[in-house]
Amino acid sequence: MRTTGRGATQQSSAPYNRRLVLDFIRQQGAASRKDIVDKVALSPQTVANITNDLEAFGLIVSRRQKVEKSRGQPPIAFELNPDGGCSIGISLEPGRASAALVNLVGEVLCRSAVEVQTRDRRQMLAALLELVARLRKQSSERLWGIGVALPGPLGDTDLSFVGPTALEGWSDLSILEELRVATGLPLFHSVDSVAGALGESLFGVARHLDNFFYLHVSMGLGGALIVGRSAYRGADGNASEIGHVPLVPGGTPCYCGNHGCLERYLSMHSLAEALGLNDMQVWTQITDERLQTPGEEALHRWCRQAADRLRDAVCMIENILDPQAIVIGGPAPKALVQHLVELAQPLHKSVRGHPGGNDARILLSDRQEEGLLLGAAVLPIHEMLAPRLEVVQKDRQTEAGTAELMSFLASEKGMR
Repeated sequence: MRTTGRGATQQSSAPYNRRLVLDFIRQQGAASRKDIVDKVALSPQTVANITNDLEAFGLIVSRRQKVEKSRGQPPIAFELNPDGGCSIGISLEPGRASAALVNLVGEVLCRSAVEVQTRDRRQMLAALLELVARLRKQSSERLWGIGVALPGPLGDTDLSFVGPTALEGWSDLSILEELRVATGLPLFHSVDSVAGALGESLFGVARHLDNFFYLHVSMGLGGALIVGRSAYRGADGNASEIGHVPLVPGGTPCYCGNHGCLERYLSMHSLAEALGLNDMQVWTQITDERLQTPGEEALHRWCRQAADRLRDAVCMIENILDPQAIVIGGPAPKALVQHLVELAQPLHKSVRGHPGGNDARILLSDRQEEGLLLGAAVLPIHEMLAPRLEVVQKDRQTEAGTAELMSFLASEKGMR
């Protein structure tokens, strides 16, 4: 289960304490000052100062709790303010770009999508600007920024921008800087699997987990390791690129140059190949009814093979990392993912398997259809909600943060 952090006493830790209180309120849904003092280990005066600041800034709202047969005034509880601001999440995939406007409590207020040729830089930028303009018209509140999730790995590696599951033709990410300048909004970007994992950590099935591994099933296959509610990114930000781990000796050639990579057996692109569809068609072709039709031999053959590889991947992840759970999300149809998990049973024995244990080793995202958009939108919000000292330190160094937000959260004086 998720643990509650403890406040720091140094004056320089004031930004950390604000984040800690904000995150505790988010976890609880509603919390009184006494609840915060008891669980976060800050003094009553410090908690009063912080909640006053957060309420004045519009991030939380106070309400009287309903207490039956109680003398005197009911205690005040604090909740995240749904109207405390929004962010725009953008998901980039080969052939399409989608976006959503998301508020501070993870509600998707509106969404939009366009098909686009990602190899055409000018067309791509125009499409992104159109998406942002549409959503901005729907927002009457402050915008914390834009989060962009895109296929990895990022940077100059042998695997970057290679193959049909990546953004082919992209030699760098400078188009995102152009988007930031053109919109005038702070912009954060991340590998799609990391964005999806953070979305699950804040608002999804993993919100009560301190550490888990996230499998992102899309055109390709990505992964992310969350430790202490923070994504482990590796030396160059490309950790957990699990789709390009060779699992089948002498297996299907992969566009990365290796053979038998996991992604070649467990991804929407590999399913499209198996069914003779193009990558756009496969999204609408897989229904629960079709999965239950005995005559769909090609589909069932692919599912059996994909489930075998999923079983192998789960065992590998568990034995290497020992996560509390493996969360499976991404834009792949939930009916398909659920079918694969069922076919993968029984799972291989691993360090996570316990005789007679009832703990779920695999959790399916409950935000499947909108999980990636939520994850992208979480990127600016996560900088505000994550109670980690290294985030506060990063805020002091980054040039991409929201000026209003970062000056409040990273300042020792805040709004006192």
